[in-house]
Amino acid sequence: MGMASSLILVANPGSASRKYALYEGAKPRATIHFEWAEGSIVCTLKQGEKSQNVGTSLRDLQTTAESVKAIFLATEVLEEHEEISAIGIRIVAPGHYFQEDHVVNDEFMKQLNKAVSAAPLHISATLQEVATLRKSFPDTLIFGISDSRFHATKPKKAQYYGLPIDDAKKNDIQRFGYHGISLASVIRTVRESGTSEPRVIVCHLGSGASVTAIRGENALDTTMGYSPLEGVVMSTRSGSLDIAATLQIKALHSFDDSELDDYLHHKSGLLGLGGSDDIRELLEREQHGDERAGFALEVYVYAIQKAIGQMAAVTGGADILVFTGTIGERSAPVRERIVAGLEYLYFRIDRQHNNTTFEPRDVANVAEAHSQPILVVGTDEASEIARRTTDALHCIV
Repeated sequence: MGMASSLILVANPGSASRKYALYEGAKPRATIHFEWAEGSIVCTLKQGEKSQNVGTSLRDLQTTAESVKAIFLATEVLEEHEEISAIGIRIVAPGHYFQEDHVVNDEFMKQLNKAVSAAPLHISATLQEVATLRKSFPDTLIFGISDSRFHATKPKKAQYYGLPIDDAKKNDIQRFGYHGISLASVIRTVRESGTSEPRVIVCHLGSGASVTAIRGENALDTTMGYSPLEGVVMSTRSGSLDIAATLQIKALHSFDDSELDDYLHHKSGLLGLGGSDDIRELLEREQHGDERAGFALEVYVYAIQKAIGQMAAVTGGADILVFTGTIGERSAPVRERIVAGLEYLYFRIDRQHNNTTFEPRDVANVAEAHSQPILVVGTDEASEIARRTTDALHCIV
């Protein structure tokens, strides 16, 4: 089978939703999005610019993969004689093993089960999804696509904590970094737009958030570490926290490990600071004089500004600043506030252009005329997963 004719299914499981995309080579045919809404699971099918709701009786997100092929057939996205060649699924897990893409087999599942305690927010959903995919597509190769592979180029000094080196190596405790699939997609888009300046700082701002230093196409450092909890303040995640403070919280609340994990992953960040994890709600409340909302936004912006400064120190300055992710692509006020503190790096935002930029299809430069480029770039993780799954498939066949 030629590369162009390979049908690739991309699975992207989240804690509150499931997303699937069907690709023919590098070309997307359709996407399916399952999410809870008003007490039931809503399924949305999108083909190009067309979108439709698809009726479903599903009551559990963990079983959505069982319905994907049937939905594609019923909506004529997939024809009866066509077979899915391979499935790619994003893997967010610590360890050198997961810095590479792998065929999902018994060894892979063993390694993933071992890693679940380190990143339960992501791995638990992935374990459930992989199990359902293996059951629903028993004769189809499934590939785990690493979300940390992009960061394997970091120098060793950026990979290690200040822990006893023998212990760190023996137990595989390092700063692996994440959002790598998104970063690979964004850098590909930036380079294809004709922008060749070498020193790039990428702010991926979504429910998770990270800031990454890149030279050329190689990562030099990033804010996320052993798990996606480390780094800047996020929507519901605390970001980096002194271990002494963490232990004190655990003792004061009499938390067990699971309860502490839930506290730091789901009850902290913007939600804990401002009472909401929705940046739009916080901005609106701030406009109406809500000091708590304003303070949460202030802490969030400050953490990102500080991280950009750290990454600029790594790259020796910055030629390009990139915003991506849901907040990065959609929130003009957040972009403006972050850039307002970066004049020392020669970044100045064009307010009018910035305010009219929302999820651009192409690369949008929202910088003033005499500023370094400030780019808003749509991330396309599904296409990147499909591309790498196709490459992995053809290495085997």
